Amino acid sequence: MKSLKNILKTSIYMIIFFLISSLLITVFNYFNILNYKVISILKIITFILSFAIGGYLIGKKSIKNGWLEGFKLSLFISLLLTILTILFESFNASYLIYISILIVSSVLGSIFGINKK
Repeated sequence: MKSLKNILKTSIYMIIFFLISSLLITVFNYFNILNYKVISILKIITFILSFAIGGYLIGKKSIKNGWLEGFKLSLFISLLLTILTILFESFNASYLIYISILIVSSVLGSIFGINKK
């Protein structure tokens, strides 16, 4: 039960970070400060950083096996994203690569988080 509570709390932090960075990217796009290619790269980097920060936070809270906690967090969020993608967009092989990169970034973040304790 405590693990699920930590995952949900960390997910909220991830969503807050993602919303703030998306707002900044939107402002940059609105005022034509950055071109479209840079904006699309920033969107990907924002998701990767969001997962890494979430992994770091859950790694700091875990007692042992930080990589496993990061994996559980990323698996939870990835399943939600996959369900939304299946419902609203087309599902392809490049999406699986994208999800695996997000999982790896969360696991690496949780490894750094448990070592910073």
